[in-house]
Formats: sequence, structure tokens, C-alpha cells
Amino acid sequence: MNDYHPKFWQGIWHRIQQEFRYLTCKEWSLSEVGRFWDSVSDYDDINESTYTYFRRFTNSWELAKDVVPFHCIMLDIQARSGKGSEFWYQRGRVKEGAVVDFSDFMLGLSRMRLKKYKNIFQFYKITDYNLPFDDCQFDLICCYETIEHIGHRDLFFDELHRVMKPGGILILTCPNILWEPVHWISAILNIHHSEGPHNFPRRKTLLKIFKSNKMKIIKENTTIILPFNLPYMITINLFLEKVLPSFMLKIFGLRRTFILRK
Repeated sequence: MNDYHPKFWQGIWHRIQQEFRYLTCKEWSLSEVGRFWDSVSDYDDINESTYTYFRRFTNSWELAKDVVPFHCIMLDIQARSGKGSEFWYQRGRVKEGAVVDFSDFMLGLSRMRLKKYKNIFQFYKITDYNLPFDDCQFDLICCYETIEHIGHRDLFFDELHRVMKPGGILILTCPNILWEPVHWISAILNIHHSEGPHNFPRRKTLLKIFKSNKMKIIKENTTIILPFNLPYMITINLFLEKVLPSFMLKIFGLRRTFILRK
């Protein structure tokens, strides 16, 4: 026990310093983001049964299934372990896919997950904002929980816009800025992995970026009031999402989802 307390508090202090550095650094590189995600070796273990994690896919499906055509050429940007690519492929919407990440480790997880879908997916590690794709190449771009990790959002979004076909669909999800303290506390107390270099964007910041790229919001919602895995809490959460006015969900909900068209 005498050895436990110093190590415990040293770990807390280290994580406080780390989260403070992430909070105060605003213009990190994609390489820095990649190095952080290389360190999250238990990513899939943590998220395997996490309700809030899978909700990013199921909610975006409900919003976008009527506007995403079958047999798309898809870009999954910062795909992590490739679950988004697999999700849309299994629903018949992906003919070809480009799986992109900033992390060697995450790209390796994607390769392992998607190798059974032979000749469907190609894998790319990127370290700068010039995407290695042609103009107007993709019908569908999935950008799940990524924009908050981007240090130069205008450059990043300009590239997404460039590689989208006219009429193409962009699915973008990100956390609500009001949940930032919850993420800090979870990381500091080692309840959940850190978010690494990040800055949760305000909704008005995103709307400004969309407008500057002439992207039209087709659908939008904000979900998750109670981010817990217990079945009865999930039921209560779904009830609250159903009965609360949309303006309250936009204020208090954990995740924003936008379906955009070029």
C-alpha cells in the first residue's frame, strides 16, 4: 500500500499535465495526432461494447440511408479500426473504399478488420492535408469523430470538398463542446482513453466551415444525454432523445451528426 499512493498520484498528475497540453495547443500536426493514436493499443477493447461508440454509426445510418446511394466510392477519413467502412459496406452502400488514417497502428487494425473484403478497400496513411486522391473522386465521405482532432480545419475541409463528387454526401460527427470537461475527467482518472490532441468545435464554427465550402446540411441531430451502457440507462436515454425539444438536445447532447451534400 505504501507504494500504491505515490504511483497513483503521479499517474494522475501526469495525465493532468497531458490533458492541459492538449487543451492549450491549437495547431498540432497530423503526425502528432497519429503518434497519439499509435499509443491507444486497447482502442477496440475499450469500444467493443460501448453504446456511445456504436451509436455514431447507427444514428448516421438512420439519418443518411435515404440519401446515400448503393455501390458508392467511399472515403473513410481517420478510419481508426475500420468499423465505419465495414458498417457501410455490410449495408450494400460501398463498391470501393479508401481507408485513411494518421496512425500506423490504427491503419493496421483497419487492414486486419477489412482484409476479408478482398479488393474492396485500399489503405493510406497521411501526414499532411494534401489528400492523395483526384478531384471529385468520392460519392460518400465518412468523417466520424475526426474534425475535433484537426489542427487546421479549413485546409482539411477544403480537401474533403475537393475530392467529393458534385452531389456527394459527407457524414460528419463530433462531440459537443459542453462535454469537453467530461472527457478531461475521464482521461485524468483513467476511466477512458484520452482524446489526444483535440479541440471540440462549437456548432457555429462548423456551420461557418460548411458555408464557406457551399455544403448544404440535409439532416442534422444531436444525440446521447446519458452516455452509459446499462440497458435501462440506454432506454431512458432514447426516451429523453424522443421527448426533449431539439434546441435542448443541441445544447446538452453529447454527439452532433451532420449529413451534408456538396
